[in-house]
Amino acid sequence: MIVNLFFAYGGYFGEFDKSEFSIEDVIVEFAEQLSLGNTKFHDQNVGMWHKVLTHGITPKEFLKELSLYVEQV
Repeated sequence: MIVNLFFAYGGYFGEFDKSEFSIEDVIVEFAEQLSLGNTKFHDQNVGMWHKVLTHGITPKEFLKELSLYVEQV
């Protein structure tokens, strides 16, 4: 699945600096796009994972960060 993301959207794992990644920005963008009805959940989810991976963040790291973010809110 991960390889397919890079074929479909381009880029590679770690293409962008991790310090440029903001979980809050990703969540807000995800919610805004869904509420506007511009995209389907699956499409938005795939795009989110592509963004996560191109910033060199593993799925395990992202889910941990997401969990911590949700606990704070």
